[in-house]
Amino acid sequence: MNQSLSRLPLPWLIWGLAAAFYGYAYFQRVAPSVMTAELMRDFSTSAAGLGNLSAYYFYPYALAQIPIGMLIDRFGVRRVLLVSGVVCAVGSILFAVAPTLGLAATGRLLVGAASGVAWVGTLALAVMWLPANRFAAVTGLSLLVGLVGAVLAQAPLAALVDSVGWRPAMLWSGILMAAIAVLMFPIIRDKAMHNEPRIAGSIFGGLALVFRNAQTWKVAIFTGSLVTPMAAFAGLFGVPYVQEIYGVSRTTAGATVSLILIGWGVGGPVAGWLSDRLQRRKPVMATGAGILVLAWLAILLVPVPLGIFQALLLLQGLASGAVIINFAITKESNVPTATGVAMGFTNMAGMTASAASLPLVGWLLDLGWDGTIIEGARVYGTVAYRNAFTIFPVLMMCGFVAALTLRETFCRPLARDS
Repeated sequence: MNQSLSRLPLPWLIWGLAAAFYGYAYFQRVAPSVMTAELMRDFSTSAAGLGNLSAYYFYPYALAQIPIGMLIDRFGVRRVLLVSGVVCAVGSILFAVAPTLGLAATGRLLVGAASGVAWVGTLALAVMWLPANRFAAVTGLSLLVGLVGAVLAQAPLAALVDSVGWRPAMLWSGILMAAIAVLMFPIIRDKAMHNEPRIAGSIFGGLALVFRNAQTWKVAIFTGSLVTPMAAFAGLFGVPYVQEIYGVSRTTAGATVSLILIGWGVGGPVAGWLSDRLQRRKPVMATGAGILVLAWLAILLVPVPLGIFQALLLLQGLASGAVIINFAITKESNVPTATGVAMGFTNMAGMTASAASLPLVGWLLDLGWDGTIIEGARVYGTVAYRNAFTIFPVLMMCGFVAALTLRETFCRPLARDS
């Protein structure tokens, strides 16, 4: 790659617009967490039903990852990214104006399907335009942009919902996505990701290579384990949990939950930089997962004041940044001609686990519900929340074990597991 080109504004602008799309996608992913009562009331649904509505974002997102990776490997990023930006805007607006639960779910489906392009497209553009030896760090920066969107969907969005209502707030967000799509059209462009010839035979050749690689499945387990609290806790049930446990306002609860996202935003770039600096992947990944196990056990087993709880959430976010290294190790464990599909599969693992966690945690909450309803919405007690959240440290332990079994890949020639 021409190193001087990477210092010009255009490569960073191309990456930045795609990252902005990813930031918006993350905003939409966690936005329901600050409007749970309104959504349950307006659509007459329970926690399990709300979990399913939120999960409609994740279902198509997960299913789209491998096809998106294959299309990017075969045809490039630009066209797929532009179309998905428009579809994301349309889905956002539909969700905002939907009179029924079915139409709201359709809007979430459209947003999720379109958002599935944002992360893989951002990473593919980073591979095309930015220095190869800084891929892990740039991946962390991409996550940071996404988590800025997630943080905006916590306390700031909660305040906006309190001020104007959830529907106008989400409508304006859809208009913002339309503006991003318009800006992407003249700026986003493709560039070859590698000089190797395309895989002969069919578009499925790269997929077969990725699936035969045992490293792929270990990374998938690690990814799925670490991201579920971001979906089920930060993305939906964390805000009402904090309100119930500590008796604070929705805005304060949103600001508290956003600490895990702020920590993730900082931890991602730091983990990527540290991994590149140490020239090791496994130790950073295993350490992050181990810290998460301990932090969740502390939250669930030891009653703590709000300040310590907030510190534990921030620590969780910092440790969760280790998950970003999964894309570097995925890239280094697979042939260059299968880069897109390999990263798509890794992302699919995270989205599938996230989608499954939302209705599961909602179902567990409904099992512990004592029948309390306030202003048309179900209210869950402390015991119900803590019982439902016990799945988090269990999953973190699975991620820890998976990280320990990975093969180190930094700066090594490609090798494939059999």
